[in-house]
Amino acid sequence: MFYVAYNYIFLSEEVKVSFFTLKRNTISLAVEFIVVIPYSFILNKYLIFTHSEVKSRVQLFRFLNLQFINMLLNYVLLKFFVEILGIYPTISRLVVQVGIALFSYLYQHYFTFSVKKIGGKKEKKKH
Repeated sequence: MFYVAYNYIFLSEEVKVSFFTLKRNTISLAVEFIVVIPYSFILNKYLIFTHSEVKSRVQLFRFLNLQFINMLLNYVLLKFFVEILGIYPTISRLVVQVGIALFSYLYQHYFTFSVKKIGGKKEKKKH
């Protein structure tokens, strides 16, 4: 989604949005999050972390918390790679996304969609 927004939707280096002027990579990142977050939650809840017994509203709150953290990390790291290191935005986004994906999976596995504790201890998975 970032690639499409950056290369086909926002063609000028600065984009005026209401009273703000945003850089092309920043607005592309914002559009990506707006489109991807709802689908991501649904896929995570119903396809990946189906074992969770945490209430849906708690999962959603935790998930949105993670997405806020991800947005901040993406913004800061993308700015660092693009504006300080001078790496092309699409390549920078790919590099940043790999690290964020690992962080997100671990966060969701151990917190957002974690299995409820039984008797004070988590159930151990048998391998």
